[in-house]
Amino acid sequence: MSSDRVAARAARLRRLRDTDAGLALLRADLLPALAAVLTERFTPTQRNWPSAEFLELLADDLDVLRDAGFDLPRTAQDYLSEWVRQGLLIRRAGEAREEIIELSPATARALRFTADLEAPHSAVTSSRLSNLAELLARLAVDTDPGQASRLETLRRQRDQLDAEIAAVEAGRYTPLSDDLALEQLTEIVHLAAEIPHDFGQVSAALEDLNRGLREQIIGQTGSRGDVLDEVFAGVDLLENSEAGRTFAAFHALVLDPEQSVALDEAVDSVLSRDFTAALTRDEVIFLRRLLTTLQRESTQVRQVMTGFSRSLRRFVETHAYREHRRLSSALAEAQSAAVAASRVARLFDPSGYVLDSSSVSIRSISSWGLHNPADVRTAQPVTAHVAAPLDLAMLRRQVRESEIDFAELRGAVVDVLRRRPVASIADVLSEHPASQGLASVVGLLLLAHSAGSRADGVESLSWRAVTGAPRTVSVARYVFHQVPDEWRTA
Repeated sequence: MSSDRVAARAARLRRLRDTDAGLALLRADLLPALAAVLTERFTPTQRNWPSAEFLELLADDLDVLRDAGFDLPRTAQDYLSEWVRQGLLIRRAGEAREEIIELSPATARALRFTADLEAPHSAVTSSRLSNLAELLARLAVDTDPGQASRLETLRRQRDQLDAEIAAVEAGRYTPLSDDLALEQLTEIVHLAAEIPHDFGQVSAALEDLNRGLREQIIGQTGSRGDVLDEVFAGVDLLENSEAGRTFAAFHALVLDPEQSVALDEAVDSVLSRDFTAALTRDEVIFLRRLLTTLQRESTQVRQVMTGFSRSLRRFVETHAYREHRRLSSALAEAQSAAVAASRVARLFDPSGYVLDSSSVSIRSISSWGLHNPADVRTAQPVTAHVAAPLDLAMLRRQVRESEIDFAELRGAVVDVLRRRPVASIADVLSEHPASQGLASVVGLLLLAHSAGSRADGVESLSWRAVTGAPRTVSVARYVFHQVPDEWRTA
């Protein structure tokens, strides 16, 4: 009989080895880097990340690990996709259509195991034994059906309390030593740190239960079934399950105002003691945020449970399960037909049916061509040209061909006004022909708009084009009376 149990256990463990993501993590070649990244990024106070933010942090972590000598050839996106595919991480839809990344329950268990290996936590402590004895004693009292024995136990506890009260009133008491206090506090932190990770297991258990209930509804024959009858009768199967009842009791305890105030006051009181200086910064922050973390995570699980319950009820009340039943029956019939056909037809026998594929065509790797860098290599030698000395005159000509020489035009206007009190644009061009052609005419018009004044009538302005042909245009008449001082000093 014991041999049969050994074989059954070995078979179960073999299935776990092939399906459990935590065991896959422990067998992974990248275990040191992977465990370090996930342990650092996912903490009891930070159980999930927005996908884009986590991807950015992962890229930074990979760069640091590569600098430390770890072989991590793939990109952060590749590693994230691979870890999600392996079940190490879970993608969920968050608020405002934002994708959330969090640890799977199996990965959280594996990381706790690696953390215990890295920093072993002794289970043989006096505080753990005291807690165990206290819990057993309390359970013995609470479950005692005998009135006399229960009264005797309660009176003995009352006498002990009276004795302790009298000792305190008389000043005969000694506070717990710092060593024992630190030991108990470490045990409390270790125990409390496991609670937020357990929420993921509760969510996974509720998800499995929800999936199992849907499979029962779809797989039941006939028009009605036990699950259907209970849902139609208004029974919340998720709420009444073992996981649902256990979590509901915990959720109510966390949200109880008296319990919340007592827990906050206890944390504040303990952290004010001197022995808590031995705690790390992360442990102090964790204790400060313990109640908030428990309430937040508990509320999220509660929302998951409520969402599953409503979804299951809609699945039944809208008769959507009937469509799933028909689909399940069609799949079962197709599988049966395929099994029967496999007895008389081979896999590659022609069926006479052509299915047009909507996906891309698949080609053999042998049809791919390798990239040869020599194909784009320059065949002719590169000729080096020595730069000639800068020719200022040529550079000035090039500038004049692309820009209006306003300095020359302002000088022409100043020169004409030295000999006459008033000068129009035509007067300036008559003494200083347009050296840049139309560009000089346009430049004088711009200067007249800024420093001249509008006069009556029109006048003709003439210049020669690049080909030497004369050009004339009629424009509104502008005159210069005086010009800015900087024109004269330029």
